[in-house]
Amino acid sequence: MSAPDPLDAALRRLHLPAVRQQYPELAAQAVAENWSYPEYLERLAQAELVRRQERRIAQATRRAGFPFLKTLEEFDFTFQASLQRKALGPYLGPELVSGGRSLILWGPPGLGKTALAIALAYKAIQEGASARFVTCTELIGELVQARAKGEWERALAGYLTPEVLVVDEVGYLSYGPYAANVLFPVVDKRYLHGQRPLLLTTNKEPAQWGAVLHDADLSVAILDRLLHRGEILKLTGRSYRQHRPGQASPLEKEREEVKA
Repeated sequence: MSAPDPLDAALRRLHLPAVRQQYPELAAQAVAENWSYPEYLERLAQAELVRRQERRIAQATRRAGFPFLKTLEEFDFTFQASLQRKALGPYLGPELVSGGRSLILWGPPGLGKTALAIALAYKAIQEGASARFVTCTELIGELVQARAKGEWERALAGYLTPEVLVVDEVGYLSYGPYAANVLFPVVDKRYLHGQRPLLLTTNKEPAQWGAVLHDADLSVAILDRLLHRGEILKLTGRSYRQHRPGQASPLEKEREEVKA
């Protein structure tokens, strides 16, 4: 039975798994390539930082609650020709969060709005932000119930804490009469507390949200806050679901993979 390795034991106690895993191989490489001690130490530190970054991204992605994962690299800008990647410039870096850059993706069903919103939120996670995904129906339903149960502040806080909030499918389904009353505080408080960005998808022209949310005045106020440092991007073209008749679209395949 071999004696315990004191270095391995120390690295375990310090919670440095990447260093534990890689230090023997890097030590051999350091000898072969005549690295200095600081260079060897830097390589070990970088290995641990990479592992921690990967772990943080994985944890933040799970907490976000995406129905599927889509990255910008996977998004088909060739098929969705109505939108150029360069138009997303302000939403691809840390300025999405630091600048409070909200975005409304508007267009008919099947154009990849949800996939694009998820890709932008995931990009923000990679940049160090937290995110949450929710459908508009789920958000309104939870907040209406929370208000009735006296749990309003707790439920509302769940939508204010994430640095990026994705609200999917605004206007796809009919809402009750209190829709605007519970959606407005989410938008307003995120706007007032550091202008935290929202990424929304909708198949309804934003100017028609008054009818969708049952309150024209509050809908105007919602849009006023969203567009102060944000914009509306309209998507047009063929549905992904009609891309190959008789075959599942790329988005449908992703959803099936998540369910499997």
